[in-house]
Amino acid sequence: MNREELRDQLMAPVLQWTALGRQSSELMTGSLAVIHQRSNRLLRGATLREAHDWAEMGAMTHEKVTVPLESAVAMATALQNEAQQFVTQTTEASLAVAGSAMALFGSRSADEFGARQLALGQALANVALCWYQLYGRAAAVAEQGMRPILRQVRDNAQRLS
Repeated sequence: MNREELRDQLMAPVLQWTALGRQSSELMTGSLAVIHQRSNRLLRGATLREAHDWAEMGAMTHEKVTVPLESAVAMATALQNEAQQFVTQTTEASLAVAGSAMALFGSRSADEFGARQLALGQALANVALCWYQLYGRAAAVAEQGMRPILRQVRDNAQRLS
């Protein structure tokens, strides 16, 4: 693994959390716009007088149930996928450490010992990297859960504006 590959792998979780922060910001901004528009309608007394007001109330009630369920399902699915990938990668990396350690103990010369020591160091770094990237996996799960909510907020903001 060269420096650029290592840098990319170390930066990936940071970038995932940054993207999640941007989505959270968009979610808050969009939610405020929707709340503002709906509150203004209530203050003006226009709510529930016409058929489209009742339709909006029905849509709002429906989304309060379906969107959190959709979000929970998306997060559960993403959690299962991310956990499976994490376990697979960590197991493979741990087996590589064990194999490298056993090979190191079986070295017959100083040159062989040095080469196998380098391989063991790389294998240990790969295990550490798997655990470090767990933070990025958490961001990926949260992002999957936020996606349906963000979609609904965007749709509401567009429809109400």
